[in-house]
Amino acid sequence: TLRDMNLSKLISEDVPLFLSLIGDLFPGLQAAKATFPEIEAAMRKAASENNLQYDKAPEWAGKCVQLLETYYVRHGIGVVGPTGAGKTTMTDTLATGLSAVDVKHVLL
Repeated sequence: TLRDMNLSKLISEDVPLFLSLIGDLFPGLQAAKATFPEIEAAMRKAASENNLQYDKAPEWAGKCVQLLETYYVRHGIGVVGPTGAGKTTMTDTLATGLSAVDVKHVLL
């Protein structure tokens, strides 16, 4: 949980340092990454319907999953980044994927 909830807040240059710190705090512990196969499949389908190549953009797809994890544990979420980075597309893809497997979701 410590890893999953904090990685999305870090810039890419800080990720290796953070993972090293986690490794030093919990030596020998190898935590499995959380997976959401049903929702990820729905997000993959939603991306395909919008002519996006979900599987060919693993960093972006990973950010979609990080947003999902954050959505599950936070009351409010802010998505920030440069123009054209895919923030709106990411939130729309996640909302469509969640709506396909659950009740209708709208992320504003």
